[in-house]
Amino acid sequence: MNERLHLALLRGAALLVRAPEREEWLAEWRAELWYVGRTQRTSFCLGAFRDAYWLRRNGPAPVYLQSPWHCLALLATLAALSLCLAFQLPLPRDILLSPQLPTGLVSITGIPLEDYRQLPVATSRSAFYGPVRFREGNLNVALASRNLFDLLNVSLAPVANPLVLINGDARLIGSSLSVAGRAAQVAATLSNRAWQLPGSANAWLLVDDQTLATESLGYVVAQMNPSTTNISVPHSNSSVARFICVPLAAPKLLVAFLVMMMAVTLVLPAVTTMSLGEYPGRHARRWIFLAAKSALVLVIVLFGSLDLFSLIALHLEAHAMIVGSVIGLRWVLIDQRRRCPVCLRVLTNPTTIGEPSRTLLEWYGTELICTKGHGLLHVPEMRNSYSEQRWLRLDSSWSGLF
Repeated sequence: MNERLHLALLRGAALLVRAPEREEWLAEWRAELWYVGRTQRTSFCLGAFRDAYWLRRNGPAPVYLQSPWHCLALLATLAALSLCLAFQLPLPRDILLSPQLPTGLVSITGIPLEDYRQLPVATSRSAFYGPVRFREGNLNVALASRNLFDLLNVSLAPVANPLVLINGDARLIGSSLSVAGRAAQVAATLSNRAWQLPGSANAWLLVDDQTLATESLGYVVAQMNPSTTNISVPHSNSSVARFICVPLAAPKLLVAFLVMMMAVTLVLPAVTTMSLGEYPGRHARRWIFLAAKSALVLVIVLFGSLDLFSLIALHLEAHAMIVGSVIGLRWVLIDQRRRCPVCLRVLTNPTTIGEPSRTLLEWYGTELICTKGHGLLHVPEMRNSYSEQRWLRLDSSWSGLF
């Protein structure tokens, strides 16, 4: 029974090891187990967890992250996905946004239709439209309440199924178009230079309340009294969300972003060292790579936070952005410290050099090597004011070994 328990402990520890190395690692520990006394086998097996964790932490990075191009391609893909979702989903906000709308109008994004109907201004002074529902050629069509363009002071042609186009030809007014298999008549064409509604729609099909009820989250355009500072929206789940009526312009958004990044800058040194080590010579590619990674990670975090909390209907974007930025930039620094400054590939084959008992007299730490033969990285086990990781460049005489 004890033997089964010991083997189970080793198999459990093996789960911490990466799959390509797991079988060999487990075979080595099982072979060593039989040379350990019976009274010491339990502590021996528990020690396997520390060894597996060390190997997981210091072993080679996943293949898709070893190459700098693969790393940037993965981050760029995630950033593009975050951006696409951000522009397709109606995103929740804790404030009323005021884009390029006529004077006195504001818009609320990411509000359910049921909550919109409970707004104090949910009469002729407000209108609702959803995200893009249909795509017809170069048209991104959204469903909207029939009073949307009355609120925007746009004159519509008297047609049965009104369709409003952005940058459309005025000669199309009154003509019929097919939208998702149903006929719609062009009631107006507008220029996107005058004003712009939030979202990615460039055409709106005006429908009745019954058809509009198929929408979930959407956008609200409301006419507000200048003295109004906030709106309390009763949610369908009995909670209340308060939307503060503060028009946002680009400078205010920039200030908010800078304040958030200042908070991240203050927190980041507490969770990881900011030093990247000593690297003799100039390695411009290394700094360009670091800047590109940081920018992509921030895009993923900022827009990914909006995407995530728009789906779960919570207003915690600011908190998620700060925490996510700290975690993301911490990973960027850790990843940068273990890369070759020449080819930017992840360094491999960690080897412990020296003895802990001689730390004050000799160098003690871990040595990593570039598989392309560019050099060695010495990482001290104990960090202090005069002990930083250092890069040792290998000259061409070493090329034969690689």
